[in-house]
Amino acid sequence: MIGILIAIVLAALVYWVCLVLGLPVIIAIIAAVLVLVSGIGTGGYGYGRRGI
Repeated sequence: MIGILIAIVLAALVYWVCLVLGLPVIIAIIAAVLVLVSGIGTGGYGYGRRGI
C-alpha cells in the first residue's frame, strides 16, 4: 500500500516538473502515467522484487 502511494506521489512530481520545464500538458500526462504504471506494476518499489 505504501509503495502505491509513493508511486502516485512520484507521478505527481514528474507531472509538475514537466509543466515547470515548459513541456506540453500531453507530454506531462504521458510521463506521469508511465511513472505510475511502472511504479504500481512492481509494487511501487521500482524494478525487481525486494524481500517479502
